[in-house]
Amino acid sequence: MRHLNFKLFLSLFFMIFGAVADDSSLMPSDIMRIKQRGELIVAMYYDDVPLFCERASNQQLKGIDIEIAQDIAEKLNVKLVLNREARTFDEVAQIIAQGKADVGISSLSDTLDRAMMVRFTVPYWSLRQALLINRLKLSAFKDHPDFNQIERLLNQNGIQIGVLKGSSYVDFAAKIFPLAGVVSYDSVAEGIENTKKAKVLAFLYDEVEVMNWSKQHPEDSLFLKSEFIKKSEDTLAMAVNWRDTHLLAWLNLYIQHAKNNFISELNAKYSNIQ
Repeated sequence: MRHLNFKLFLSLFFMIFGAVADDSSLMPSDIMRIKQRGELIVAMYYDDVPLFCERASNQQLKGIDIEIAQDIAEKLNVKLVLNREARTFDEVAQIIAQGKADVGISSLSDTLDRAMMVRFTVPYWSLRQALLINRLKLSAFKDHPDFNQIERLLNQNGIQIGVLKGSSYVDFAAKIFPLAGVVSYDSVAEGIENTKKAKVLAFLYDEVEVMNWSKQHPEDSLFLKSEFIKKSEDTLAMAVNWRDTHLLAWLNLYIQHAKNNFISELNAKYSNIQ
């Protein structure tokens, strides 16, 4: 009987104290889901976004978002898996809302519309907003009183501004230039080409894309000039499903810890824009 009682005591001991020693038993369900799967599924836009996600010469993916996703997966001690089904940036948020991925890390702007579907972390990056403007079409306004104040000049009836379809810049254009018309294009290349052809006066996007385009197409400087939007920035954040509150808190802490070391190192490695 004493032997049986001792065995019962040991069983109870390990049930109680063994559970406390086992960290996994203390994890919330959203973190546990990732750990048990052994994979962190990250939603990213399907196409290359230079500096954030693009293919190197060896066909391996590189970029700010790729390295951040890899670092997060490493700290969770799981494998990184990318879901690149999204054909627009809005679809990145939709994939998260549908539970098809754990987190969206895709130079994703933390807009109010998207925040109605998902939860956003604190921003981990910020960009200035920029314009590529048709020089010839702009010259027609040389006698306009706001010619040297481009934001006021473009904010008038009859002006058309191009943006990338399904991007945060659809909303940004409507907010910054409420009187102008906004034309959405399926790709950045199409939008810029139509700006060159003067079908729209300007194309609005982030400074990285505008600077990259200018470097890759120096001949376009004959037709297009770049301008930065003052007093406005595009903040980028990670998105999680609205139910995943503990994952959100963990990612916020990760960003807080990483901003002064890992993220600042990425900034130095990939760009000099901040």
